[in-house]
Amino acid sequence: MRIGYARVSTRHQADTEALDQQINRLEKAGAEKILYDIESGRKDTRKNFNQLINLAKNGVATEIIVTRLDRLGRNVISIHRTIETLQKVGVKLTILDSPLGNTNSAFGWLTINNIAGLAEFESRLLSERVSFGTEYFRSNLKYFGKPPFGYTKDENSKCTPHPTNWAIAKEIIHRLYENSFTSLSRWLVEKHSIKMYPTSILKWLHNPALRGHTFYKLKTGETEKHYGTHEALITQQQYEELSKLTSFLHKKDPAKFKTHFLAGLFRCGICGAGMSKTGGGSKESNNSLRFQCIKYKKFGKSVCNNSKQISASIVKKITIGELIKFAESILDAVNSSTIAKQIETSEELLALKHQLATLQTLPKNNLINSTIAETEYQIKIHEQHKSVRESKSEEDIYIIEALNQADFFEELSDSELRAICLRFIESVKYNGGKELVFAFHSRLLLP
Repeated sequence: MRIGYARVSTRHQADTEALDQQINRLEKAGAEKILYDIESGRKDTRKNFNQLINLAKNGVATEIIVTRLDRLGRNVISIHRTIETLQKVGVKLTILDSPLGNTNSAFGWLTINNIAGLAEFESRLLSERVSFGTEYFRSNLKYFGKPPFGYTKDENSKCTPHPTNWAIAKEIIHRLYENSFTSLSRWLVEKHSIKMYPTSILKWLHNPALRGHTFYKLKTGETEKHYGTHEALITQQQYEELSKLTSFLHKKDPAKFKTHFLAGLFRCGICGAGMSKTGGGSKESNNSLRFQCIKYKKFGKSVCNNSKQISASIVKKITIGELIKFAESILDAVNSSTIAKQIETSEELLALKHQLATLQTLPKNNLINSTIAETEYQIKIHEQHKSVRESKSEEDIYIIEALNQADFFEELSDSELRAICLRFIESVKYNGGKELVFAFHSRLLLP
């Protein structure tokens, strides 16, 4: 197989035509399959590059096509290692912009060294330019990246108050003394149409830029700190007060944040978001634990109209009732042999056995013997699959029979109930009120 490989270093390059141009040229060159990476060529941990080498080693790739040699890497040693690997396994390397010919010859070796050396030189030159640029930013106290909410950048790339968001940011700080992160998220959406998650508000609060400071993370892992570089949104005293007030809000209580038995299955029937636990989370207040649409809980009616809550005890009671009904319907089907007959018979398997019996009566020759062997192999595969399906079905029936027992659910823990729900239930939706819509897996008990 002829496989093409393309690479760009950044997501920005991928969003432009740089990557598309490479892929288009590789397709025109006859590549049957194309792999690409969006990573620096100096990294040997590129996922699809390593997949490409494995395909070559396993004999899948017969030829590898790249537009330029530096697409394979930006390191002389790495490029040589790649070419040697391809030569050992007999895979042809085609470079569209630099046909190398015989890479084993002295001239081929010199050409590869020159091109690879130039590629590494360009990479090192770029790294130096970035390093100089970073140093220039730090020495002039410029702000890296997008400034925090409430700020914008001036012509010198320094933080300065945003003309409209500054007042909103001030109000967020004021409201943090009396409101939770969740209520602030909802207020921002409803009042200003600004979507900011509770965790984002927490991270924003701890950004040193809000206190008028500019911090830089160095390659050594240390932090270079510059104080009072721009106008502060909050004072150090306010920051310390709010840090104490909000410190307990994001510490997870293991009892409160324990995974519930419908986790991953329970969703809002209006917007499709997950149903989140709310209310009492401790064992003592288990009866007050309720579920609510997580989008409404965070952002209010501007995102989802399902404001209703439903008690966790009611959800559990309804779920158990639905599981019992499901068990009864399955057992009725089994008892009437509707499903049992599906398990016991297989038209395809019977047809193969009939074909084998017919072949065995014919005069033997190489073609007949080969066909008999192939048919016997297909029968063996079908019987193995049938055995697995029957085993799975028997296991399902055993559990379903247990669900029908009156006292089965009494001693069942939430984790055990969750395992049963994951096995049989596909989804549970809540549209409001006290009704739930259940969907069960259609694969159950079918061959």
